[in-house]
Amino acid sequence: MIRRILFCFLLCVLLAFPVLSESAPKLMTKQTSTYFSTVSALFLYDSPDNNGHFEQTWSQVKAILGEVESAVSVSMPDSDIARFNALPCGEAMEISTVTADILKIAFAAHEETGGFYDPTVYPLIDLWGFSPRFNTNTYKPIMPYDRAYEGGILPLPDAAHIDALLPLVGLSGMELSEENGRFYLTKHTPSVMIGDTIIHAQLDLGGIAKGYACDRVKQLLSERGYTMGHFVCGDSSMAILSRPDGAYKLNLGKPRAGSNPNSHFATVSLRDRALSTSSDSRHSYVIDGVRYCHIIDPRTGYPLNMSSGGVQKGAASITLLSSSAARSDAITTALCLMSPQEAADFAGEHLIGDSVIISLYASDSDTLEVVHNLGADAISLSDPAYQIASEIDAEGNIIYTGSFFAY
Repeated sequence: MIRRILFCFLLCVLLAFPVLSESAPKLMTKQTSTYFSTVSALFLYDSPDNNGHFEQTWSQVKAILGEVESAVSVSMPDSDIARFNALPCGEAMEISTVTADILKIAFAAHEETGGFYDPTVYPLIDLWGFSPRFNTNTYKPIMPYDRAYEGGILPLPDAAHIDALLPLVGLSGMELSEENGRFYLTKHTPSVMIGDTIIHAQLDLGGIAKGYACDRVKQLLSERGYTMGHFVCGDSSMAILSRPDGAYKLNLGKPRAGSNPNSHFATVSLRDRALSTSSDSRHSYVIDGVRYCHIIDPRTGYPLNMSSGGVQKGAASITLLSSSAARSDAITTALCLMSPQEAADFAGEHLIGDSVIISLYASDSDTLEVVHNLGADAISLSDPAYQIASEIDAEGNIIYTGSFFAY
């Protein structure tokens, strides 16, 4: 049976709150499930008599969420991205400033990661059954590559269909331009045929849209004078300020069960940072002992951690603490697709001042390896199944010391 696993940020990344005196700022909270088909929540410390200010802030937060979703949702037919995805090769359309801003982040991340981050894999995400239309009970095969569920299982796609859709992948086939303050997006990637159906190149910016919303909300909170609290958008992106007694203590949710009942495997401290997590346990299913997840390798068209040798191994989760949740959303996705050494080298060159925590697994092992660039006193593990497998050299580079990828 297909097993979809929600790596629920609101439940698995736990935030410990202090006990405050009556004169201390009051923790005020709001949450909504209206946007992005997920839960977004605002936690702010404010004066008990300042509720009106908090309510106004919450209204502005929801406005940001609505603006971002209506710009880039693949499910809303009037969004920029949904309309662009329907365009054939050679067509162009005007897009909003929000869509353009997110695309600029996407193009920069694509270049920075050497193409490991590529939002044009969306046709392959759909092929593997991870697009929004598979998340409802009304799914019916409509595409020439679709399969009907058999005993609750969606059969794996035909390899010929993976090969057919791979030519649609490549952000270089999309062109963002500006003229007189207005933004335009042009599609240069040729369409492909599967049977009698024409399939156009498509974008999915959902992987960084929630991080972008977090960054916008964090800026709003700063403008409105807030210095304590945090905002969560979905199950993988967070904007963090501080709390009355200093830094937050974050418990990072387990991508695998481990060996004790704790829901987390590590605890880190931080303030005034953005947090993003990518994981192969989110939006995934297991068939015959093999895990398939929504993170698709743009080089092969297959999900993360595919192996022809029978043993799956690679990144189970990657968390990045940085100044931008949008950039981090893209970077963590790319790091998942890199080898541990490539990820370590990338961190040493591109993530200066940022903190990265990588959990690695092998399907034939009961332990997981944790690779990070934090100081020894900045992270503590809470499950013996998770073991530190890295060191930091004098220059601050990550040195992998584990066994899963020893050569």
